[in-house]
Amino acid sequence: MINHPKGRESLESAILELMVERLQVDAPSVDLDLFATGVIDSLMLVRLLTALEERFGVRVTVEELEMDTFRTVRRIAAFVESKQASVNPRRVGAAG
Repeated sequence: MINHPKGRESLESAILELMVERLQVDAPSVDLDLFATGVIDSLMLVRLLTALEERFGVRVTVEELEMDTFRTVRRIAAFVESKQASVNPRRVGAAG
């Protein structure tokens, strides 16, 4: 079993909530393949990307638009986490 930091679990929960609020879809697991199961289609992906940008302040470039990156909530959370870290790399543990 892969060990994920507590912050990632919180981010995954926030993404699940966002999907319910903005897309009116529920993913029963963070590892569920959202595309293969029909939970998300291409139109919903665009809505999800917009919601991620608004909620988490991350921009998705055309070059980053890989279906595998957004296939599961766990992968989406990892993407958001890496984007936030690249924008503010010293955010965690930085002292004034």
